[in-house]
Amino acid sequence: MSLLKFSVVLFSLSSFAFSGNECFNTNFSVEVTHKSFPFGLLNKTLKIVKKECEIEISHNEFKYRNRKWIIDTCREPVHIKIDTGSVDVIRRGVDCQMSTDKFCKEYSLIKKIIQDDGLIFAEGSKTELESDHGKTYCSYVLVDQYLGKSLVMTKGFDYDYLMADKTSTGKKEGASNVSIDPNSGKADF
Repeated sequence: MSLLKFSVVLFSLSSFAFSGNECFNTNFSVEVTHKSFPFGLLNKTLKIVKKECEIEISHNEFKYRNRKWIIDTCREPVHIKIDTGSVDVIRRGVDCQMSTDKFCKEYSLIKKIIQDDGLIFAEGSKTELESDHGKTYCSYVLVDQYLGKSLVMTKGFDYDYLMADKTSTGKKEGASNVSIDPNSGKADF
């Protein structure tokens, strides 16, 4: 019986601490800043504000290069608003795996910025929605579902599966992502 209790506790610790519904329904703001090129003299800042369905992503790079995107995950058609003083709207046309149109380039840039300047440098754990890393990860998942998979969300629907997909990797525990090319003798990162 105690083994069963231990197994249940261990399973609950290994699953996500917040659900897809909590991610979608929570309002938050997060700012991640880190030193950057050259020699750590300049800062890069990523700010994400999520309010209801709207996710506002601001990126400040090298002090004078500012970008701002507004993504409304509940609004059709799937689109990105780019705020550069005036608002430019880019609609999703085709699947981005087969295209390099303006929408796909902007979507790739947003993903890269959230990954490189958010997920890598945010403090805390991605399984805790209260942490900077959890908020950044939640935003990343919602943006990826909306822009990448064209999932237009609606209040009151069940989105718990969004985080359930992220917990099962299909790998054995301890398995590595590194593959070695036997011909070169070097690791393929």
